Amino acid sequence: MGTLLWIISVGQTLAVCPECAAKDTELEMKYDPNTKHFICKKCGLYATREQVSDIKDRLNQREKTQEDRQYEYLDWWQKSKKEKQQ
Repeated sequence: MGTLLWIISVGQTLAVCPECAAKDTELEMKYDPNTKHFICKKCGLYATREQVSDIKDRLNQREKTQEDRQYEYLDWWQKSKKEKQQ
């Protein structure tokens, strides 16, 4: 019973393929309990729960990095000329 609840909870949180979701196409992944891997029917991604989480983290990290650069540039642009030279 405990493993069934775990599979259901994992299936609900990792139901969207991170590769396809990055391309703006949300497609649910199928969970194979025998191999304990998730399989995307569209792109063919075959990964464990940890690998899927790592992919999602890397994709989120890239977005944050780009936002950070934009914020840093905006902050630099709004400074006075004297502050920029320091």
